[in-house]
Amino acid sequence: MPKAALFVPLLLIAAAAASVVAWQEHRQLEAESPAVRKAALLASENDGLRDALAAAQRQASDAQNVLRRSQIERDVTAIRELPFTEPVVYDVLDRAGIRQVVAGKLSEQYSDLEMQNISTGLSAFGLLPPDFPLKDTYVNLLGEQIAAFYDQHQHKLFMFQDASLENAQNRVILAHELTHALQDQNFGLLKLPLEAKNNDDAAEAASALIEGDATLVMSQYMAKDLTWHTFADTVTYSATQSMEQVRKAPHYMREMLVFPYIKGQQFCAAVYARGGFPALSAVYADPPSSTAQILHPEKYFPETRENPIPVNFADTSFRGEKPLDDNVLGEMGCRILFSRSAAADTADDTAAGWRGDRYLVFDHGNALVWRTIWRSPEAAAAAVTAFRSVCDERFKSSRLVSGGSGKQSDFWADSASGSGHFLTTVHLDANEVVFILATNQESSDLLQQQFAGASHG
Repeated sequence: MPKAALFVPLLLIAAAAASVVAWQEHRQLEAESPAVRKAALLASENDGLRDALAAAQRQASDAQNVLRRSQIERDVTAIRELPFTEPVVYDVLDRAGIRQVVAGKLSEQYSDLEMQNISTGLSAFGLLPPDFPLKDTYVNLLGEQIAAFYDQHQHKLFMFQDASLENAQNRVILAHELTHALQDQNFGLLKLPLEAKNNDDAAEAASALIEGDATLVMSQYMAKDLTWHTFADTVTYSATQSMEQVRKAPHYMREMLVFPYIKGQQFCAAVYARGGFPALSAVYADPPSSTAQILHPEKYFPETRENPIPVNFADTSFRGEKPLDDNVLGEMGCRILFSRSAAADTADDTAAGWRGDRYLVFDHGNALVWRTIWRSPEAAAAAVTAFRSVCDERFKSSRLVSGGSGKQSDFWADSASGSGHFLTTVHLDANEVVFILATNQESSDLLQQQFAGASHG
């Protein structure tokens, strides 16, 4: 029998059951005293009044939010010295809706396989655990923290529905996001390399520009609106904000999430000091190209400009396969990487010698080629020492060392499996070093021959 034919008797049975229940309730109501029936009627009326009052309060709150939004828009344009060229489009979402939009935006930019490969690339350095669920972690992390966000693709500002603008902290957050709308309308955020898939360093630098700019405006807005009430709302927000997902996130993710706001604001403040917001607006026509320029604004300014040196490979394939990940770590990435070593207190100074890099990852993350360029021979030597120390901390076993003719080989044995990790460092010249990390000698030798221009000796 077709399945659809089963629905008719089931519906009839449900209707009969409902009729019996309704008849029983009617008999019970008739048996109740008039006083009980009156109390039930009053309770029902009270419920209706409460619902109507709640709806009226929501309407009044929405209307008040519209007025407050208009005022914040005026304040932001006055602070940033830029006009809105068209009305800002708003949308309101609940927490589930925010998570859905965040997940959708990630899916638009990266396939699940691409996200997995990015995770594999970072895990090859030890910056993320193996098989780390990067996409889900981002969705959980951002879904927990976001109170409002601007989407440069839809040119729309999304707000969390429970984020009333009566709260001073929510007004401050809106001022930040409205700055993004100003940036988009006046400079075009899609023109920036925010979504550069093979250069995380350049993408992070662009993000630091727009987030640092918005944080600078937000700070001035907060100072303008500073009252005891504002301070109390900020303390309350900080105390009640859920931090579970932040605490669970790996160190690398936490650092890279806050970098655009903290270091970006410092960069933008340095530009602002040279010519106010007009000077900062001019940066959008020539944005910083590396996190090194964000960390050291003097490397961005024309008189002392230091652009990253690009690293090129004649062929990026290995054993006939393209790399799972092909990317740039950058100075900020090096800072985080070197901070995982025994010499963590010198990580920032060592990373500051960075001038360029590019890495390729193969074989499910078991083979890493990282070609780097440093400011001086001393900086290159410090980077080699730092990365070897990172491996010491990571692999937790004794290291065997061999070397000669411009290269050094290290081996960390895995006593449980009889295998281990092979690190070969090859100096192509005084300032340029190739790091090759593999889980077997054969792969190490082949990677060295192809990407470091030398054979195993």
